[in-house]
Amino acid sequence: MTRPSRPIIVLAVALLAGCTPIYTWDTNTTSTARPPSFDVAELAHQPVATIGVVAPGGLTGYSVSLSHALIDALSHTSPLIRGIPAHEVANAINDQGLSTEYGELLSGFARTGILERERLQRIGSALGFRYLLVPGLAEFNHVVMDRFEIAGIKVIRLRLTVLRVWLQLWDARTGHMLWESSGEVGTASDVVKHDRIVPIDEVGRRIWLRMLQQDLLEGATGTRSFFKM
Repeated sequence: MTRPSRPIIVLAVALLAGCTPIYTWDTNTTSTARPPSFDVAELAHQPVATIGVVAPGGLTGYSVSLSHALIDALSHTSPLIRGIPAHEVANAINDQGLSTEYGELLSGFARTGILERERLQRIGSALGFRYLLVPGLAEFNHVVMDRFEIAGIKVIRLRLTVLRVWLQLWDARTGHMLWESSGEVGTASDVVKHDRIVPIDEVGRRIWLRMLQQDLLEGATGTRSFFKM
C-alpha cells in the first residue's frame, strides 16, 4: 500500500476532528534561491515560454489540464508574467523546422534532468524567447474515507486528493537552470456532492500560482505550509 502523503494525513486529522468544509486545502512548497545575477523583473518585460507538463507514463493524461492551469496562473501573478502556452511553442517549433531538435532536447531532459545548452540556445533564438518554464507532475491520487457525524449515526464519504508538482525556470541563452520549486496540495470534498469535487486544473492553478508568486517573484526559499478550511 502506498504511504499517504503529508497533505492526506493533515486533512484526515482535521476532518475526523469534526470540520465540515466544502473544500479543505493543505499546501506546501519548497524552492531554491534565485542567483544574484538574475533580475526577476525581466520576466515581466518579455514573454516566458512553457513546455507541456512532464509526467510519468500513467499520469500523462493530466498534462494538458495542468499546462492550461499553469498559463492561467501566470496571468494572475503580480507583476504579470505573459506565458507562451505549450501548444503555441510546439506550433512555432514546427514552423521553424525544429521538431527533431526539440524532441531530442526533451528526450535528453527525460534521461538526465538537463536541457542541453546548444539545442536550448538554438530553439530559444529561433523562437525569440530567453526564459523557459519546465513544469512537471510527480503524483496525483485519491483516497476515499468515511467520517461519522451525530454520534456515529450519519456517515459522510469524503474524497481526499493530493497533487505533487515541480517547476523549473531555465535561461535559454546560458543553458542554466535559474530556479526550481516543488509543491504539494491536498483537498477534501464530499463524494456525494459532485459540485464539491475539485477539478485538477483548479488544484493545479492554485499550487502553480503559489509557487510562481511567493517562491519565484517574491523570492521565498525553504519550505512553507498553508492550511485553509
